[in-house]
Amino acid sequence: MITLYDLVFQNDRRPSPFCWRAKFALAHKGLAWKDEPTGFTEKHKIAFADAQLLPVIKDGEVAVKDSWAIACHLDKAYPDKPLFANEQERLAGQFTNGWTDVTINAQVFPLVVADLVDRVRPEDKAYIIESRGKRLGTADFAGFQARAREKGVSTLRTALEPARRVLREQKFLGGATSNYADYALFGTFMWAYATSPLVLLENDDPVHSWRERMFDQFDGMGRKAKAA
Repeated sequence: MITLYDLVFQNDRRPSPFCWRAKFALAHKGLAWKDEPTGFTEKHKIAFADAQLLPVIKDGEVAVKDSWAIACHLDKAYPDKPLFANEQERLAGQFTNGWTDVTINAQVFPLVVADLVDRVRPEDKAYIIESRGKRLGTADFAGFQARAREKGVSTLRTALEPARRVLREQKFLGGATSNYADYALFGTFMWAYATSPLVLLENDDPVHSWRERMFDQFDGMGRKAKAA
């Protein structure tokens, strides 16, 4: 069975957008897997994969790190129910993956950073305070988050316009059914869902309607996750 090393927060919250991409890829393929909850300070668990970041999977004797590499591995190793039906879908998925990393994740992080710090496991708190404090140049996460929210939610909504234009015309980024492009973006919404009560989308936004459909995918896997 495949083992997925999945970032864990306090009270078994699972916030990592990248781990959610891997989980949705596995569910899409209809593959069974075992979770291995892994905290920020448990990097010894993924040393076998020469990895410092999650997700990591162990598929038999094969170790794969990075959510995009995991998706590509799964499609090659298990060709049924492809994440990418053709090369065009693979390239579209790769584009959405990168766009989400660079643009959407960067917009969401300042809006939820204090909530992330509040909900991390006690044994990982010193790590996240040091690492995120170094990234932001401050350890006043609550103040940083409050200032970011003054304009940041509207900025995020504007940044989502490319997805919105597609979702006005079809149910999923992948078309009539979801594919990896959907999982790449939805992972970010699971990040916020697991860690923060902040409302990111207006109810009449096509992205909001899509997010609700994504929550219901694979027997409601996302909706069943522990929320903030």
